[in-house]
Amino acid sequence: MRSLNPDGKWIQHVTESPGFKKGAFTKKATSMGYKTTRFMKEVLENPELYDETTRKQAQFMKTLMGFHK
Repeated sequence: MRSLNPDGKWIQHVTESPGFKKGAFTKKATSMGYKTTRFMKEVLENPELYDETTRKQAQFMKTLMGFHK
């Protein structure tokens, strides 16, 4: 996975920050019976049903998926 800059420092910086919990969004999706991409869409379509952290995680995943085109 690459960011806009070729060395990938933006993504590396975000994923190494203390508040970033690797796998947390996937764990939430699995516990609710969704695959991660479907859960991302569910959260983005119904933001009022989810807490701020989950909404931010879904938006972050959407951003990363945009880099993978």
